Amino acid sequence: MDLICPVCNGLKEIYLQCPICHGEMEEGGSLQQFFDPYSPYLSQEIMSLEGMSDKVCVHLIFCSNCGIDKRISVNKIKW
Repeated sequence: MDLICPVCNGLKEIYLQCPICHGEMEEGGSLQQFFDPYSPYLSQEIMSLEGMSDKVCVHLIFCSNCGIDKRISVNKIKW
């Protein structure tokens, strides 16, 4: 069985309220999308420096009103 991110695969959504303006924050995708196309092939040691592991997918959440952002770790599930 493979581990997949439920957010990346549309099985789960992230809902967060902005701590500044109290508006709804938006999910901007996994951090891996912001790296180069070869980032899935980087060593686990390098990826762990960015908070990524083979069991967790880190997503960028942002507020379009205030411009603040957060990183949220999402546990991968067996598929």
